[in-house]
Formats: sequence, C-alpha cells, structure tokens
Amino acid sequence: MADTRQVAQQFLDALAANDASRYAELLDAQAAMRSWHWQGLDVRRPRERVVAQLMDEWSAWPDPTLETLSVIAEGERAAIEFRIQATEHQRYVEHNRSAFLTIQNDTVQAIDLYCPEPTPSAHRGNWIAPATLSHDELKQLCESFQNTFDVREWIPPNANWGGGLRGGHGGSGDAHPGSNGVGGARWSTDEADAKIEEMIAYHRERNIGFTWFVSPFDTPSDLRERLERHGLIMAGDQAFMARMGLEDLDIATNPNVAVEVLDPDDDDAIEASLQIVARCFKWTIEQIDERRPSFFESLRNPRIKEKSVDYLARLDGVPVAGARLELRGGIAYLGGAATLPEYRSQKIYSTLLRRRLADAHARGFNIAAIHAEPMSRRVVSRYDFNEVARFYVYGWMPLIDLAVIKSLVPDE
Repeated sequence: MADTRQVAQQFLDALAANDASRYAELLDAQAAMRSWHWQGLDVRRPRERVVAQLMDEWSAWPDPTLETLSVIAEGERAAIEFRIQATEHQRYVEHNRSAFLTIQNDTVQAIDLYCPEPTPSAHRGNWIAPATLSHDELKQLCESFQNTFDVREWIPPNANWGGGLRGGHGGSGDAHPGSNGVGGARWSTDEADAKIEEMIAYHRERNIGFTWFVSPFDTPSDLRERLERHGLIMAGDQAFMARMGLEDLDIATNPNVAVEVLDPDDDDAIEASLQIVARCFKWTIEQIDERRPSFFESLRNPRIKEKSVDYLARLDGVPVAGARLELRGGIAYLGGAATLPEYRSQKIYSTLLRRRLADAHARGFNIAAIHAEPMSRRVVSRYDFNEVARFYVYGWMPLIDLAVIKSLVPDE
C-alpha cells in the first residue's frame, strides 16, 4: 500500500499531467470536491464531475506549470500547497493554492481546494529567454518582469506592502516619498479618479509621501494626465532597455578598478556598498536605517543569492561604486548601480557593466535589461542597449517639496 504522502504527491502529478486515466486510478468513484474560490464556492461529485472540473481549468491555460511547495500527511489526511503559473487573459499569473485530501485505501475520497485570487507573476523557474525574442515579446517580458520578486523566497524586514492583478502599494511608512510606492494600476476610466483619490487619502491620513510608478501597461491610458490633475508631480522617467546577446563585450573598462563580489560575512564591505547607494540616490538617514536590515539580510539569504550577485568596485583600494546582477524572469537584470560623484567619468560604471554582462553570459543568459534613468541611459545606450518601454515616476507629499520629488530620479 502507498502511504498518504505518496497518494498526495500522485494527486499533484495527475494535476500537472492533466491526465484523466491517472485521476481514474487515484480518485474514488464517489470522490467529492469543494472548491473555495475568491468568487465563491463550487461543489462537485462524483469522480467524473471532479475530473472534468480540474481538467477543464487546466486545459484553458496555454502554458501551465505546477510547483509543489509542501506536502504534509498524517493518518488519512494530507495537506498540500502548490503554485500554478500560466498565461491568463494575456498576462502571466500565479495561482497559489492549498488542498486538504481525505485518503482511504490508497484513493482520494474528498478534496477541499482553496483558491485565492491569482497574482501577477514572473517566477519562471530555470527558463532562460532566447536572444531571438521579437520586440513585442520583449515588451511582454518587460511587463511580466515587474513581478519577479518571489515572497516565498524571502520576506524582507519591515515588509508592509501588497497587491494583485489591479495594482498594489506599500512601503516602510516613513515620510519620504521614496519610501512608499504605488504601481501596476489596471483600472477602468470610470473608476480611475476615485482610485487615485483613495491612494492620496491613504497617504495623507498617515502624513507620508509616496512614489507612483506608471508603466506603459497601466490603464486607463491617460493615467499620467489624471495623476497630474490630482496634484502629483513627475520626478522623471526610466527606460526599460535590453541588449540581445551577451557575447563580444566591447565595453570600455578601467584597469585600475578592482571589482569584487560582496562577501556576505564582510560587514565593512556591505556597509560601504550601502553608503554608496544611499549617497547616490540621496537617501535620508531614516531611509538608510530602515533599509539597512534588508540590505544585509538579502546578501545572506541563500535563496536570494542563487539568483543575484552584488558587486563592490574599488579604485586604489577605496570603495567607489556598487552594482547588482539579478538572474530572474529569464533575463539578466542590471540593478542598483551607483558611483560616487567625485569618481565619475573614470569608466567605473562601464567596468561594472562589463563584469555583470560577462558573469550573466557565463551562466547561460542571452538578454540583459535595465531600468535606466537618464544618467545610466547615456552609458548603456553606447553598448547595444535599446529602449523597449518607458516608465514615468511621479511623487506626492502632504506638503510638496519639488527638490525632494525631483530627487526620486537622479540625473547627475
């Protein structure tokens, strides 16, 4: 006889295979299923109706994958947690689900399936995007890439944010607008103004500012104009830029710059990197203190380090720049690059750029991408990075300070 845990895993295998014959072997003839959805309750019995429901949903997705997250079994009961990712309504999403199975004599008697609303996703496992993507495919990749962070890998210190298919918001809650963010709006024209007012009222009540990131995929199409009518100020823009192919790296470097991978046990090097980023992006002391635990913890989390590399550049032994490489969503993403102002124009940024592209190529990646603000844009555009999409950054504060808002997008 198979144990309860084995039967639970067989159920997940049948679900992933979408195979009626496997279900027939595994489910009792009078098996029942209660599905608790965000839209309501769905009840099915006997086995034929249960199987039809499961297979119809799976067949509606063009590219579903299933990831088993946990299986716990005791006696005749098994609890399973799994994640389905697929394209749905032209967006890549994930369904995080759990189920409780009642198992007797190696067959499933009852299924209690819990199905919360899906969320945007770009957790594509080991998939690597080929260098042959069309411009439209790159734009789709750009849209999904906004959702590459996986909270199952790590919940940062002081986490305080949430969202779904229609947008999200959150942040540390301190007063600086760079510490709180809003984005991913998918609203109708009829509701947009009311939703914008809700976001403003939320932050006004707490006497804090926020940054609003507007992507080319947000709706309604006139969202930027609506934000401006509601008093938000544009701080600047970012271009999502991509380079196809990571071989033949003809990129200028400075031979006097030593680039090291940050050692998670070297507190001094990590703090130096933090201070470089803070100075370049004009963080306040409060922002530095609030972000320091996350900065250190991310470097020491093994699941995060599987997909990211942090670098520190030294010129004559002095820490002068830092950068990050993230291998997520099928691409090599270049994030968090910063060079101290007094050391710029010495090919330090391009030295870090070449190192990151070389490391990404060595790990099999074909496409590199960056959200480039004006300063970065001037450099990467020389090295075969082309714009895919443009993002706009807006700021709001209870008492508008233009200097603070403009600092959200550095251009110097």
